[in-house]
Amino acid sequence: MGLHARDVPQMLPRCTTWTEQEERRRVWWGVLILDRISNIGHRGKPFASAEPSSDMHLPTDDTAWDRGQMLATAPLSLSASQTIRASSFARACQSVHLAGKVCRHIDDKTIPLDYRFEEALQLHKTLKALAALLPTEAEGEDPTAGPTICSSLATCYSALLTLYDAYGCSERSVPDAPESQLVMQKESIQGIAEVCESVLLLGRKIGQRIELGEDLGRLSPLTVECMYEAGASYAWYLRETSNPQYGEKLAEVKELLRLFERRWRVAGQYLLYIDEFWQYGCMGNPDPRDYIRIIEATEYQLVSAIR
Repeated sequence: MGLHARDVPQMLPRCTTWTEQEERRRVWWGVLILDRISNIGHRGKPFASAEPSSDMHLPTDDTAWDRGQMLATAPLSLSASQTIRASSFARACQSVHLAGKVCRHIDDKTIPLDYRFEEALQLHKTLKALAALLPTEAEGEDPTAGPTICSSLATCYSALLTLYDAYGCSERSVPDAPESQLVMQKESIQGIAEVCESVLLLGRKIGQRIELGEDLGRLSPLTVECMYEAGASYAWYLRETSNPQYGEKLAEVKELLRLFERRWRVAGQYLLYIDEFWQYGCMGNPDPRDYIRIIEATEYQLVSAIR
């Protein structure tokens, strides 16, 4: 349809109002979000949509959009600055864009080694910076007014755990690789533990809101993926260390997934995967996290489960 860029053939008439232009921008970002999120757990599969161009703008302020007020929007690169406050939807677009970059990075086997690990470290730093920024922005938002920062934060966590899983295992190390490989491996091992704790904290806050009466219908499906990845990691930690603390955290994640299943059926499917994942490890397999890659090789469709 030509929504992704201005200098390509357009199927729709030329925009005559700011509202129409913003509407088309939001539709295209919605397509990108669905495309990236539905592929983040299915490695090796191409995206259905192209990467956003460098001059493509994020959606404008949600409140202003609802009121029909025209505001200037900053390009994607500028919106990454911590000095520029962005709307919840804009942050969701930004985090999903980075998640897509992680997927492309992992799937591209042609990247030279020197550049591969440097790019991985840069993605790690960018996602960590955004994930650190979002809780601060969430403090001042009204959770009853519309979409919240929660989706963006969950997407950042999913992207980080996906990135760390690709570099945290020493058995997958490349011989004679540059020193940046070891740096990325250390960041990944430490990062998995830190992000899992952050995911659990996010889940607790969501659970508390639901207990206080917040509408379960407002729960974003984007929160489910990171919960699953954290649960799988805790199952692996428990098997490796036999530390009961990991068992308690695993049980808490599973309880949160049961809560989320009341709104999103896919949470129940992920809960089943975690149980099977644990059994797979207890059957004597050296690394039960390999079960994640078995799941990713199936044709299970996330979109069909989100209803």
